[in-house]
Amino acid sequence: MRILLFLEICLIAMGVWSLVMMLYRLFLMPAKEDFAPLVLPVGAEADSVEGRLRWAYWQTRSGGKYGFLYILDCGMSDETAQICRRFAREYGNIEIGSLAQLEQRLTGGGDLQP
Repeated sequence: MRILLFLEICLIAMGVWSLVMMLYRLFLMPAKEDFAPLVLPVGAEADSVEGRLRWAYWQTRSGGKYGFLYILDCGMSDETAQICRRFAREYGNIEIGSLAQLEQRLTGGGDLQP
């Protein structure tokens, strides 16, 4: 009986800690000034791409330094591209493109002369 009480107290403490951290991130954490992308290179393999997309999306939403998810097309197959487009439609704040498009996005145009 004492073990169950101890486990219940531990679970309540973990829940309270999670709530405090969530409220801290919502109200007290300073706003992000720059939105660096989390670049996820995706090739032709379609079997593991959804798990990698979920992990990367979680990284952008967990209050870290990433502002959005950029899926870098490294020779995606049609099936993989379809999975990525569906994921981007469902979750938002996700862009898909090539390395040249990413460079344009980060530099603000790409028409700049050196």
